[in-house]
Amino acid sequence: MFESVPITASKVVDGETVRAEYLCDTGRLRIIGERTVHAEWFPPHSWFAIASSSGHSRWGTRPDEADLLLLIDNFMGYSSHDTFALVRR
Repeated sequence: MFESVPITASKVVDGETVRAEYLCDTGRLRIIGERTVHAEWFPPHSWFAIASSSGHSRWGTRPDEADLLLLIDNFMGYSSHDTFALVRR
């Protein structure tokens, strides 16, 4: 039986190591914490999640590590690039 090697990326978010894992042959996408699976999607939902978080990337059917890092940021509600402030009037 053929076993696919997943494309993965990981980072520490709020003290927890979070990993995104994408299998190209099945399209399964998982976001995994240290002790739990936070989310699991299959096509077309996995494709939508990657496309909506990776912006202008040309990921096609094989996201790279940068695309998956953006997905982790988006899913965990964290961005290392931007700081947002809520202003109430």
